[in-house]
Amino acid sequence: MKSSLYESILRPILFLAPAEEAHDFASWFFKRQSLWRLLSSRLCVKDPRLRVKLGDLELPNPIGLAAGFDKNCELAESLFGIGFGYVTLGTVTRNPRDGNPKPRIWRQPDNALINSMGLPNRGARAVAGNIPNRPHEGAIILSISGLSIEDFVGCYRQLQGLVDGVELNISTPNTVGVRIFQNPDMLRDLLKAINESKTEQQRIWVKMPPHYDTRQRENVHRLIDACIEAHVQGLTCSNTKLVDEPRASIGTGGLSGPPIFQDTLRLVADAYEYTKGKIHINACGGISSGHDAWKAFQAGASTIQLYTALAYHGPGIVSKINRELLLFMEEVGLNSVTKIVAAQIK
Repeated sequence: MKSSLYESILRPILFLAPAEEAHDFASWFFKRQSLWRLLSSRLCVKDPRLRVKLGDLELPNPIGLAAGFDKNCELAESLFGIGFGYVTLGTVTRNPRDGNPKPRIWRQPDNALINSMGLPNRGARAVAGNIPNRPHEGAIILSISGLSIEDFVGCYRQLQGLVDGVELNISTPNTVGVRIFQNPDMLRDLLKAINESKTEQQRIWVKMPPHYDTRQRENVHRLIDACIEAHVQGLTCSNTKLVDEPRASIGTGGLSGPPIFQDTLRLVADAYEYTKGKIHINACGGISSGHDAWKAFQAGASTIQLYTALAYHGPGIVSKINRELLLFMEEVGLNSVTKIVAAQIK
């Protein structure tokens, strides 16, 4: 496979720095909005066959940015400039968080990462001013989290009217307190509180935890039941995989990238089968090519999300995936990306 300019020249230079410093340097470039406006004609793939409709939310293509890349919501305009159909900003919390002590990101073999960030961000009040308010073709989804219902609701109230939807992150492996919402009753209480806090119609997604055994799977199904009862519009399946990491201050981290891709397919297929296609599913974890995206859609996904692939393959990865999807669609005679999944969500 032919390497991109980023992979052959820029990435080796960028990767001389530790992972978090390299991320900060990349973020500096993404803050140069004029640069990405100039490049957008080369990087954005506009084709009606890629359009996706999730209820009343229309996307120019099904490729989304996963939460974690733009923690303080500063880069949305530039990220749309490289072709994302939607961007998930954050994760944002009600109050500022420093996150876990550094170092807290490590590169791994097979284009993977382990992170033990702990949700660092400047807090809802500071972040609110960073969210662009001008019309944009893609959608802005905001990832929020908290250690209590009050934290979630306080964050939500400050930010809900500024974005196209909110993704509730209940599954981060690096912030232990968040996991209380993996109890179905606690999630029900949270969703009830969020719904009661709405000042307008607001799309809600929930970022689900992964499961690796029968007990965990049954619990995730109960979480899905709670989401359906609360009229949640989408599930993101799922988050990084919790692994031991002796270099991290908390002793664990979240594995992302190609090593968890097969888990992503399994989790998406299980959620799609359990819900019988009645709720939209965003596949998140290890997707880095059009072939990966195709497999995720076949498993039941409506959209995909990526982050680690952006770090390893650069800003051209979004257009590459979209162009590969179009080629695959032409080969099998499909005129819409939504027809890849066997049974369509109505």
